[in-house]
Amino acid sequence: MAWAIDGADPLLYEFRAASCPLTKGAVYEHITSGGRVVAHNAPFELAVWNEIMVKRYGWPILKPEQTHCTMAQAYAMGLPGGLEDAALALGLSVLKDAEGRSLMLRMARPRRMEGDTPIWWDDADKLARLYEYCKQDVRVERELEQRLAPLSEHERRVWLMDFAINQRGVAVDLETAKAGVKMVERIQERVTQELTSLTDGAVTSVTALIPLKQWLDARGCQTTDTGLAKDVVEAMLKNDDYSPEVRRALLLRQESGKASVAKLDRMVKLAGSDSRLHNSLQYYGAATGRWAARGVQVHNLVRDMPPAHIVEEILGHVRDGALDWIDMAYGPPMTMLSRCSRSFFVAPPGRKLIAGDFAGVESRGVAWIAGEEWKLKAFRASDAKTGPGIYELTASKTLGVPLEKIGKDSIERQVGKVEELAFAYQGGIGAARKFLPASMKNTPDATLNQWKLAWRAEHPAIAGRLTTNANTRRSYIQGGFWKGIEAAALNAVRCPGELFTAGFPGRGVAFKKAGSFLWCQLPSKRVLCYPYPKILPGKYSDQLTYMTVPGEDTSSIIADVKNANNWARVSTYGGSLTENVVQALCRDLLVDVMLRLTDNGAKIVLHVHDEIVIEVGSNLKWNAAARDEMEEQMRTPPEWAKDFPLWAECKIMQRYGK
Repeated sequence: MAWAIDGADPLLYEFRAASCPLTKGAVYEHITSGGRVVAHNAPFELAVWNEIMVKRYGWPILKPEQTHCTMAQAYAMGLPGGLEDAALALGLSVLKDAEGRSLMLRMARPRRMEGDTPIWWDDADKLARLYEYCKQDVRVERELEQRLAPLSEHERRVWLMDFAINQRGVAVDLETAKAGVKMVERIQERVTQELTSLTDGAVTSVTALIPLKQWLDARGCQTTDTGLAKDVVEAMLKNDDYSPEVRRALLLRQESGKASVAKLDRMVKLAGSDSRLHNSLQYYGAATGRWAARGVQVHNLVRDMPPAHIVEEILGHVRDGALDWIDMAYGPPMTMLSRCSRSFFVAPPGRKLIAGDFAGVESRGVAWIAGEEWKLKAFRASDAKTGPGIYELTASKTLGVPLEKIGKDSIERQVGKVEELAFAYQGGIGAARKFLPASMKNTPDATLNQWKLAWRAEHPAIAGRLTTNANTRRSYIQGGFWKGIEAAALNAVRCPGELFTAGFPGRGVAFKKAGSFLWCQLPSKRVLCYPYPKILPGKYSDQLTYMTVPGEDTSSIIADVKNANNWARVSTYGGSLTENVVQALCRDLLVDVMLRLTDNGAKIVLHVHDEIVIEVGSNLKWNAAARDEMEEQMRTPPEWAKDFPLWAECKIMQRYGK
């Protein structure tokens, strides 16, 4: 273990398995006196220290409150999370020892096994090199910590709460999950056998994409260069011209490729001896401050669940291994397992779950920060049951259909839903297509464009107003939050040190460039960070660019700027900046409720996007009181957003569901 106090050169403790004393000396005194401890990915250090060294060797307990995590600080500044990547991104003079890391990975595994006894690497030169690598990590962490902005007192509370939630974990139905893994294996065997027979041995696995694509291409089913992803297969299956053999091959690919089913295997492998899944949430996993999933991807669980009693029936058949019965009674087993994936998170015996989900919080957030007052009134009326739902109202406004003719399952309501999901962040035809239900996939581009223009016309505070110059007869957008936030960000980069604002007074955001970073202050006073901003020429006008670790959508990456560590320069615009600040705003609303619930003694076990799940006792009367209290908390906005139309409904459940 390498360590350093203040600016001293790192020192090293070398321990042997027989004895690892830490009962005196500088480190002992520092820990027992409550001294501050800085580490990169501090939860890992806490786990090794408290779960191994304390329990096995009697070390003093290291309290989470003592620790400060430079990984969390890096994430909060929009930087990569890895120590080496963060150091490179900041251009530190001290860098991680890449060669030493390779040696460490090799020495972390036995050189060989003699029976059941591992024989470790113990060459003097390798050990000396390993020790120097360990010290170098401390040097890098120390310099990194000096360059990073500390977490605010409020964010320290959030980080500590996150640590407690990850330590607590969420219970998993391991018995059913293990049975589900076995069922998936049986399904995959059947699919492989059928596909091999169907293709006369040309394709022996649904994961063998190249042979499968070649087989499909030879039969007139031209595949794209992007492979056979879910949306590609779905689109192909809409073509009725393909032969029955081609359609069956596509169906086999679709059924066996359910990514959500792979979660079962991860649950089984990662659940602890307490049958709980721990450390599945990464603090500040997104630059907006929202969490990312780790281990088991809990952020893309299938929403289309069967009713609770049907879920119980299906899971009972899963435990019984009744594959054919599920197929006959409910549909393709892989699909049904996927649709039930949420339900594998459970309340342990004698407990219940209460889940609460903010209603349409991003749509409300855009309207609130931009000052689209008619929409805020509509949300309040809908919550009070004195007005229509927002999908119905949007459809009525944009399609010109009377409200009374828009039913719950009507096409018009579906259009309103697509518009609300697709257009708030300056999306167009492509965005609308992502949200179209299967029954509307063939909607022409011209129609989608009409919906877009109609939605924008009804949202002048967000999208601005289309104005025509009487002299030049050229049309342009005047006002609107999209344009305002882009102008504020660009002006802040052009004029370092000056403050530029956008949004409704008292609810908006403020941009300022300081040093190598563009800072955006949110209504909560938290800041978003855009590293190394630069204005570059765009197709139509100047565009704001900055450095980041791109997400799945890499269309905004500036050519030839991406490096080997996935640290790239990307471009942005008004709609994307709006998405950033609104998602950050919604994160802050969620955090405020989580902190209040935690302060009131609630045990949060999971949170997914805008949803919070707590675990409570099984007393039904107490459950109802806890649910009512949670609903009240989730409907009460913080002081900095006291006029935000916040709404949520909470449900008591044994299995996590919708």
